[in-house]
Amino acid sequence: MTKPVVLHIGEPIKYNHEFYNSEFLARFDVVRNDALDRSSFIQALKERRYGDFVAIYRPHFQSGGEMGQWDDELIGLLPDSIRIFASAGAGFNWADVEALGRRGIWYANGAGASDEAVSDTALYMILSVFRNFTRAQLAARTADPEIFTATHKLIATISQNPQGHILGIVGLGNISKKVARKAQALGMLVHYYDVFRQTPEVEQSLNVTYHDTLESLLKVADCVSLHTPLNQHTRHMINAQTLKLMKPGARLVNTARGEVVDEDALIEALVSGSLSAAGLDVHYHEPQVSPRLAAMENVTLTTHIAGGALNTRINFELNAMKNILATVGSNGEFIGQPSTPVNAKHVLEYLSTHP
Repeated sequence: MTKPVVLHIGEPIKYNHEFYNSEFLARFDVVRNDALDRSSFIQALKERRYGDFVAIYRPHFQSGGEMGQWDDELIGLLPDSIRIFASAGAGFNWADVEALGRRGIWYANGAGASDEAVSDTALYMILSVFRNFTRAQLAARTADPEIFTATHKLIATISQNPQGHILGIVGLGNISKKVARKAQALGMLVHYYDVFRQTPEVEQSLNVTYHDTLESLLKVADCVSLHTPLNQHTRHMINAQTLKLMKPGARLVNTARGEVVDEDALIEALVSGSLSAAGLDVHYHEPQVSPRLAAMENVTLTTHIAGGALNTRINFELNAMKNILATVGSNGEFIGQPSTPVNAKHVLEYLSTHP
């Protein structure tokens, strides 16, 4: 019996060989993409080089993006047989997931695999912007006793403990729920804003305070931590106008996506002193970091490594396979839903009209 075909994009699997060989290959035949630029990939889809594949599998978020943005041009060339696009990585701004959903194609990301790592990074950023750890590290690395001594004296006059301060979380998902608990362990009070409010039971168990507008949250938070996907609604969510609403001397942490923040407006707020510090794991023109931000001692910068732990990589690879297995049957039919869908609304609307 012929098995359904999965199109594998990007590098081969690296970690979960036993599961791949015993579980995944028992259900599917896997073909690798050999068209390594956009025009070649488009031609391959037009030629139906990979046949009527039922799924796309991208196990590593740092490869498999050679075809560029998954927009209508690419999505329109996918075969009718496809059921799911299962990818590593938590972000999905490189794919029009709503357009996929309108074709009845699930998009499943790597949510969950990086929760611990990203929340740890956010906590590090929160500590750093309150305690000026980056300024201290830069001074220590000069190996200059005078700079060391001067910074030692300065830090004690400009730093505060996070305890007793309000952490404002924008987007209360699985990652930021972990951030909330970790920040509360430091003695912080946690408020949040999200377009979808949590149930009273969840709010009570997390001991968080809800705000029904972003503006309301920004006005009370001593530190704002961003945990929202990048889309047309969230691009420049933090801008010159919203930054003006923040408390004088407030702090901003971004482990989400660079373009959620208007970088020029952020720089101006830091220069003027209306923001006292920022922590950024993601950057507007990534991988280019703003030279102006890099020169600021009150800005903590990392290289988009919030989820960058080996545990994350292993689970990204594994969970993408599990999402395909949960969704596609031995005849290529729908048998269920992925565990981490990001476009459920659009897929379910499609399926309700295409039984």
